[in-house]
Amino acid sequence: MNLNPLYELKERLESAMIAGVSLLSEDFRLARAVGQMEPLAKASPVFQKIYQGAQSLVSGEGTDKSDVLLDVLALADAVLTTQAAVAVEGPVEPLAAAGGPVRSDAPYSQLAPILEALTTTGSGHYSLIVDTHDRNPGIFSDYRLKPYLIAGLNAGYTELAERMEEWLGQEDGSLLPLLKDGFDPKGKKEMVRRVHVVEAIAGAGENGWYLSQLEEAEKDVRAALIQALRHTQENREALIALSKSEKGNCKKAAMWALAKMEGTQNLDFWEAQMKKKPDTAAKYLALATDDGRSELVAQAIMDALDKLQAQLGDGDRLLSAKDHSKLLSLFSSMVGKASPKMLDAYRRLASDSLLGQMEMEKGQPVQFLGNSLLEKDMDMPVSHFIAGMLAESILWCMDSRLLSLAGELYQSYGDTFLKPALITALLTAPQEEVYNAFATRLAEEGIPQKETARQKQLRLGIMEVFALISWDKARQQYVISYNFLDESKGKQATSSRPIQEGLHPGWFEILTDPKIKKSGAFCISKDAKIQDYYGYYTDWDTVLANLINPQNQRDCQVLGEYFYKRAYTAANDMRYYPLLRACGYYQAKGLVVRSLKKGKNHFWNLEYMMKEIPLSTEDKLEELEEVKKMVEGNSVRVTGWSEEKYQELYTRVAKGM
Repeated sequence: MNLNPLYELKERLESAMIAGVSLLSEDFRLARAVGQMEPLAKASPVFQKIYQGAQSLVSGEGTDKSDVLLDVLALADAVLTTQAAVAVEGPVEPLAAAGGPVRSDAPYSQLAPILEALTTTGSGHYSLIVDTHDRNPGIFSDYRLKPYLIAGLNAGYTELAERMEEWLGQEDGSLLPLLKDGFDPKGKKEMVRRVHVVEAIAGAGENGWYLSQLEEAEKDVRAALIQALRHTQENREALIALSKSEKGNCKKAAMWALAKMEGTQNLDFWEAQMKKKPDTAAKYLALATDDGRSELVAQAIMDALDKLQAQLGDGDRLLSAKDHSKLLSLFSSMVGKASPKMLDAYRRLASDSLLGQMEMEKGQPVQFLGNSLLEKDMDMPVSHFIAGMLAESILWCMDSRLLSLAGELYQSYGDTFLKPALITALLTAPQEEVYNAFATRLAEEGIPQKETARQKQLRLGIMEVFALISWDKARQQYVISYNFLDESKGKQATSSRPIQEGLHPGWFEILTDPKIKKSGAFCISKDAKIQDYYGYYTDWDTVLANLINPQNQRDCQVLGEYFYKRAYTAANDMRYYPLLRACGYYQAKGLVVRSLKKGKNHFWNLEYMMKEIPLSTEDKLEELEEVKKMVEGNSVRVTGWSEEKYQELYTRVAKGM
């Protein structure tokens, strides 16, 4: 149907509106356009209505021409809108995915603060974005935010950019077009993170894209694309070629991709690598758990020990720094491996008979520095180090063969293998059995006035395990966790396993006993930043704080009393206040007054204490009034104090703060 007459009529009606309705009957162009509508009027009732209305405008009949003009124009516009079409030459192609729903139920008022934080600079943006995500992660799936989240991968604050990379990696394939749009293979960190997000979402599904971008990619982006090739074994030969042709980080990326490649063990490749340079190759296999690669690492350890045995047989007791470094790399790659030969390697090292006879420079005994489950800055003999590696292995893969080995070595060598044995018991045995077997080791013959070296070793060994335990609110159970260093990503990889039956109440009694020493620093993870064998450490009270289960009133009462006593004797240490609240310990009256008497104070300290102290409103007000008397009597000095601030604080407390 030819709608040109209707288009022309609409155009003439719009011109007539400008000229004025009084001239309608004299407009010959409008009269001609109306005449051209007559054939259409016979074809449809709606066209007939438009034609009749337009005729009345040019005929001079009627007095309400303004209303008629508007009605006819509106009807013509509506008809043309419904009949409109757009076309381009060429074959029909499906539209690309839009990246998710165009809108969500979230009002713009909720999105606005996030958009502002993502698109502007200023303090507090990190906290706003992260806190909002913690409270309402669903809002970040709104398509209106996604382009800004992708742009945020270039955030100047690295931690924020990494968090957004993590969040985006949990989206579905609808995000991929946005990630690819504007991708620069020669770019910097933002583009590296885009690659990470693409492979987190699609894995092998985007293998073609990785390969296509690799042709022009440079530096870190190239390394990221190479490592992304690990998702399909079809890339095996290409990765082997890249491991030979590339240099620096790109060469390492190819090696990591081969080490992480799923679907094949690549044993022939890694066997050749282990023969050439076993300590370097072993680093790439650090967290591998399959028996094939486990046997390769174990054989390299056995070969190194055989070489040292021969050296010792020749009368040479010196372990060179180079050989020490090689052994450290091989030992650290034992994590998660439980093949038969690896179990034999553990048994051989547990005896410490070989390396115990050797020495470092200046006659020092052979030791290995601070691995995961050893006391901070403490060098320990090889057997202790190996016990730590066994404990890590159990947490990483919980292979039944490792669990059995832990019991075997604990039976044979006693306290040296206390940690892996305790971890095994927590993960597999009833809570009472665990408590009876291990807790009493802290006080086998009563708690002594002066701690012996053996008693200290037992105390620290047990607490090093408890440093890894925490109450998981989401799971509603105790878990034992450890952050491993995944060097392939330069990040931590967390393993978290539930304790079989929770913790026996006796643990809380004995660990808070005032007669038990509370010294010690306990490792909770390896450091992914400096990439060595140091880690992050925590103290005794923080370990106990992580054990708070708000639903267990009995254990919370024990912990609450302990934290109250620590706060009461500490010099204004406010970290105990939220712990008391978490325990639901509402018997802390007098603590604020006591804290102010013992330390230097500022008014904000007082505000914080009044907010966090678990007391009734009435008790808080009494505490405040006592503080005022002390300040006015000059027995306590509070920097920043004023009557106005005090009254404001008093009012807030009275309203429930």
